Amino acid sequence: MKKPWLEGIEVVNADTSASTWSGWLETFVLTAIVMAASFVTQQQDPFRLGGGFPWPVLGPLLAGLRYGFVYGFVSALLILAILGVAIDQQWQIASEFPLPWALGVVVMAMVAGEFRDMWGRRLHRLEGAYQYRAERLEEFTRNYQLLRLSHDRLEQTVANSGLSLREGIMHLQSALDGVDGVNGLTAASLQKLLEFVADYGSLTQACIVGIRGDHIDTTEILACVGEKFTIDDSDPVLGAAFESGELAAVNLLTQNAIDQNQLLAAIPVADSSGEIHAMLLIRSMPFFAFHENNLKLVAVLVAHGVDHLRFGAAASSSTRFISAFERMYQDFKEFKLDAMLLRLSGASADVTGAYEKLRTSIRAIDLICMARDNGQPVIWIMLPLTGAAEAQVWMQRAEGGLAKVTSELLAIDQIDPQRIRSLEIR
Repeated sequence: MKKPWLEGIEVVNADTSASTWSGWLETFVLTAIVMAASFVTQQQDPFRLGGGFPWPVLGPLLAGLRYGFVYGFVSALLILAILGVAIDQQWQIASEFPLPWALGVVVMAMVAGEFRDMWGRRLHRLEGAYQYRAERLEEFTRNYQLLRLSHDRLEQTVANSGLSLREGIMHLQSALDGVDGVNGLTAASLQKLLEFVADYGSLTQACIVGIRGDHIDTTEILACVGEKFTIDDSDPVLGAAFESGELAAVNLLTQNAIDQNQLLAAIPVADSSGEIHAMLLIRSMPFFAFHENNLKLVAVLVAHGVDHLRFGAAASSSTRFISAFERMYQDFKEFKLDAMLLRLSGASADVTGAYEKLRTSIRAIDLICMARDNGQPVIWIMLPLTGAAEAQVWMQRAEGGLAKVTSELLAIDQIDPQRIRSLEIR
């Protein structure tokens, strides 16, 4: 089959040769036609022995050029045989057989045939080389396409299976702690937050814009990654995110709204109290990264980053503990992220001893605090992004600290939020 890049070019296949019988038939017919034309045009001297151009030589010449040495040589012998019969029957006037004329015809047929055979062999070699290179090119193209597809799948797999959300929050906190002189939501801290989220969520063009009163101030760019871009105040994605206070993406809009927008997604930069401080606008990102899970991951990281910047990371802070619970509770309601709370109670000395032991057992983003519940000392441990089975495994590892206290394991949806909000943190 002819390759697509050779359309319009005639290619001789070296593996298929012309039919032998058709070649011989054409040689005989061509020789007969030439001789017949010679006898018809000049009956007294059909072989032109008396003078002029010997037209009968066209038969062997054309046969040799068309099919090669053997065909041209046989055609020449036929011409000479017909010449001998014509002289014997006195159709051709000649005192004797014209040997020089005969040798000239044979030599001309042989030269033409050899010329054709030489170029045929060269063409055959070139065709063989072409076929080899075409097969190699086709193999290379196929391997390239497979490699490209494999790379795309690998890229998508890496994008979807990078660090876990727990690790992302942990690295986010350490990254924000490294910002010198940052107190709250400043341009520097938001820039650091955006850079981390852009790297984690594969954002190539995004910015954080400020909010003034009850409207978004698109002229106040607090942070930016990638090339700067103009923001349309009437963008449907921007409006949907601001009105709902939740993540909005272009694939969730109606068809008419899609035709009017430029943004891929918009995420409110809000803390655990629900206050929206700014808006994260995403203009471009790789296609493989534009899916619901990745956008939700970005939204969760932004929310945890804002809480970290606003309330700090001190585990003993009552504001931090309650805000962390609020964030965990909202993550469950909006994104169905599991979380568990462990309540430990008992005698005051036992609770204090358990607290000292468990402080070193909690994981990076877990929180522990001492509080009073109805005047009794209790320990509350929050285990974000943890299911019931994982919480049981954690309790087994920390069995030494739980030996002398009473433990109560609660899922995030099994506890009244007001119960945490009214805690008296020690």
